[in-house]
Amino acid sequence: MINIQKATKTEDYQIIETLAKEILHEVYDPIIPAEHTTFFLNKFQTTKAIAQQIIEEGFEYHMLQFQAKNVGYIGYYVRNNILYLSKIYILKSSRGNKIGKAALEFIIQKATKLNVNEIELLVNQQNDNTIQFYKINDFKIVKAITNTFSDGFSVEDYIMKKKMK
Repeated sequence: MINIQKATKTEDYQIIETLAKEILHEVYDPIIPAEHTTFFLNKFQTTKAIAQQIIEEGFEYHMLQFQAKNVGYIGYYVRNNILYLSKIYILKSSRGNKIGKAALEFIIQKATKLNVNEIELLVNQQNDNTIQFYKINDFKIVKAITNTFSDGFSVEDYIMKKKMK
């Protein structure tokens, strides 16, 4: 059974930080240097950074649970009538159980409830499986961009969008 639980307290943020450390290395180390993955984790996915994103930027985080075990998480925020899907991450060992599908359905329901015009996300251009997942779910690549981070590393991403209205 898949459960999606809103992260509301420090203990939840700590669980997400622990999940992020495992998942992001699984996902990104094959396509970008591990040092940049570590930089990204330290900058954006620590307990403190998650709390700041929630308080200061209006993020919402939700933990993904499968068979009563925390196996991933979602992060998003809304600006200018657009839901920005920042994160859907699932442990490699738990993929293939329709958790990603449930997470995306949750996001689409949230976008519908919030009456936003579209859902937007960034995906690394080398992350083929994720790109295909979003395409199957009616997301379109609208732009290729380069994101440069304060550690000097750059990544090639796609902006993908799904129209809601």
